Amino acid sequence: MKKSLMASLFVFCCLLLIVQTATAAMNVRIVVDRLNVRTGPGLTFPMQGKVAKGKQYAVVQKRGEWLQIRLASNRTGWVYGKYVQMQNEQMEKKKQIQQLVVCQADGLRLRKGPGTTYAIIGYVNRNEKGTTTMIQGDWMYVRWDGKEGWVHRSYIANVTEQNTEQNAEQNTYVQMLYDNTNIRSAASTQSSIITKAKRGDQFAVIRKEGRWYVIQVDAQTIGYVAEWIVQVTKRPAPSQKTIVGKTIVIDAGHGGKDHGTTGVNGTMEKMLTLQTVLLLGEKLKQMGANVIFTREDDRFLSLSERVYIAGKHQADAFISIHYDSALNRTASGLTIYYYKSIDRSLANAMFDPLSRLTGIQQRGIRSGNYHVLRENSRPSVLLELGYLSNPNEELFVMSQDYQQAATEAICNGLLQYFGK
Repeated sequence: MKKSLMASLFVFCCLLLIVQTATAAMNVRIVVDRLNVRTGPGLTFPMQGKVAKGKQYAVVQKRGEWLQIRLASNRTGWVYGKYVQMQNEQMEKKKQIQQLVVCQADGLRLRKGPGTTYAIIGYVNRNEKGTTTMIQGDWMYVRWDGKEGWVHRSYIANVTEQNTEQNAEQNTYVQMLYDNTNIRSAASTQSSIITKAKRGDQFAVIRKEGRWYVIQVDAQTIGYVAEWIVQVTKRPAPSQKTIVGKTIVIDAGHGGKDHGTTGVNGTMEKMLTLQTVLLLGEKLKQMGANVIFTREDDRFLSLSERVYIAGKHQADAFISIHYDSALNRTASGLTIYYYKSIDRSLANAMFDPLSRLTGIQQRGIRSGNYHVLRENSRPSVLLELGYLSNPNEELFVMSQDYQQAATEAICNGLLQYFGK
């Protein structure tokens, strides 16, 4: 009797281990928008948050039709199984390769494992080259100069492809044939939609994968569009999206005796806003804009003087640059502020390119009762480009990579605004 009981217990433990191993090897992809995450396996348990469509999470365990998934910061939550797609990682075997690749995004996140649930262990710069040694699903393990980890393949291109296929596709563009054309995150109609394009919009072709074109959506984003809904051309048609001749007043927040906020590591807001504005101004000048600075050095300027400059030059757009601060040192992200109804379309145009910046979260568009917006008769926005009170974000926003990426995003926002 004792031997029989011990044998039964052994079999039960083995079965439990098999079930846990099988579950642990599973990932799920969310297939609905804003799926509720609950504290337990049932509708009676309270909600603890929501997860976005297309995101992928590791499964901890399964109870009936409910799955416990691993969230960020090693937290867990429960989701209803009918709203996810199961993906067996053991079936997705890791493919061993040796391929030279190049990064095609600014501040690309380097992760500890093949998925967004794994910790970020570093960042990769645009045009940085590395060697891929392993592929698992849509993720690549890449050795870069002095660092290595997993990155999503949609932001990576093979160097050999650039040297061969891109020669044939150089100066090749695709033009959208229909309004609301889906631009996707991968070469599949089942992949998530990252944005939509209007009829006549054109994008540069990076390469072709099967019946899909890999296109440059903006300075930070690569997307996929199906060949059957576009027209290929060797040169772009004349674009109506132009800022040539537009007067843009750029305002570097604070200055002189007004230091603004000071970061944990000693960064003065007044100096960082000036650095950002001068870089942004150079880019806008190269695009043909008429750029007016409220200040080009470290000097004090009243809020009324800043507004006066915008009115005097009849600015087509007024952009005020700031960096944020909060008592909570974990506060992070960038925010777009507007005040008047005529400001809203400019704020909307800024949202899409700024939300695509990697390494920093987008806090959204908000109404802000700021003097430079409220008293300004010209279309205007105030951009808070990150928190200096957060020590990690302070170092991140000071980096040359972020400064380049953020100013490119603002340029793209203005391009969208004037092309509306």
